[in-house]
Amino acid sequence: MKKRVLVVPAGTEIAHEVIESLRFSKFWDVHGGNSVKDHSEILLGDKCHFVPFVIDPNFVPSVQDLVRKLNIDFVIPAHDEALFRLAGRIEGAIVAGPLPDLAEVLKLKSTTIAKLQGVVPAPQVYAPGEEIFPVFCKPDRGQGSRGVKIVHDRDELERMRESDGNLIVQELLTGEEVTVDCFSDPAGRVLFASARSRVRTTGGISVRSRLVDDDELPHFAGKISDALRLTGAWFFQMKKGADGHYKLLEVANRIAGSSGFQRVRGVNFMDAWLHQLSGQAVNFHVPADFSFVYDRALYVKTIVRSEIHTLYVDFDDTLILDGSQINHRLIGILYGAKFNKRKRIVLLTRHDGIVEEKLARIGLEKFFDEIIHLKNGERKSQYVRGPDAMFIDDSYRERVDVAEMCGAITVGPESLDLVEGIL
Repeated sequence: MKKRVLVVPAGTEIAHEVIESLRFSKFWDVHGGNSVKDHSEILLGDKCHFVPFVIDPNFVPSVQDLVRKLNIDFVIPAHDEALFRLAGRIEGAIVAGPLPDLAEVLKLKSTTIAKLQGVVPAPQVYAPGEEIFPVFCKPDRGQGSRGVKIVHDRDELERMRESDGNLIVQELLTGEEVTVDCFSDPAGRVLFASARSRVRTTGGISVRSRLVDDDELPHFAGKISDALRLTGAWFFQMKKGADGHYKLLEVANRIAGSSGFQRVRGVNFMDAWLHQLSGQAVNFHVPADFSFVYDRALYVKTIVRSEIHTLYVDFDDTLILDGSQINHRLIGILYGAKFNKRKRIVLLTRHDGIVEEKLARIGLEKFFDEIIHLKNGERKSQYVRGPDAMFIDDSYRERVDVAEMCGAITVGPESLDLVEGIL
């Protein structure tokens, strides 16, 4: 029987990585808690539940209520503020995060750096009046790159201090920045540590990464884990200074938003952490040594709420592209529609040749519920039975005719995000 997992808040990039890590597992039944309607509703469907915003006084009690109501086994905080607020405050479920004492240390960048003073190199923190400009300013309590700024003179710095008295003012580091994804056992021993570059970032989250091979970084991981007694999944970030040496930026006892970099290499931190919290010993294989670039972008997911019974799909330039390339994404969607959602799939084509032979070559000769092969110039709209139909065809003229004559939803091969919304 699957154990139930609650991800809160479920709409962050961290939450999306948690969901992607666990969605195909036979061990975990993933639920989410969120204060607004967002992408988590599409990923989790009716398993996404309301909880107040993370700084609302009712946030923790609402999470506790969901734990009791849904018989939740594990709670996964997916935002730093949730991590600190939930530490040690949930009964009946295990929180995947730091214990309260460690959460207090990691809550502030200043206390984290102080705790690791002399353990790993850190950037110089300037006292008022000692700054060497330009300097790097960031909130003592914050997440990602929110509120960070390079300040070039004292007047600007004083204005920032007037608006936020909890700034950290550090030396400006200008070299390469890396994230080191780590996992430690219950005794704080590092079982896995792997660094990746932060080639491009958006909102403090790395969206383009490459593997970084530097023996010094796993060495730092061991020192940090020993000093903080970290367990489970965690990460730290470092950046090189003018002297060419790495210096610490931050540490967090959670998965990073782009730890999917390691997941595609075969290292699933969230799955391993839940197994470890269940009392099992975990270990990691060393991923194969191969070169790749990990790049992220905004992507689209839809939910089609209209009732669709039949999908009509064209062959040339829709199912098959450029005469010989299989539209593998469309074929995968059609398989899901037919076998998971019990939709009727009809091939409606003007193919010049014996289409059954072409289908046999790609293993689809028995896939379609019906094959309609037009050879005498008939209009495709004569064969589409709408309006509970979806018509997928590269021809704009054909789509307009079907839409006007049948009332069916018409989609080009460039709009498969909508087709996928029926699954």
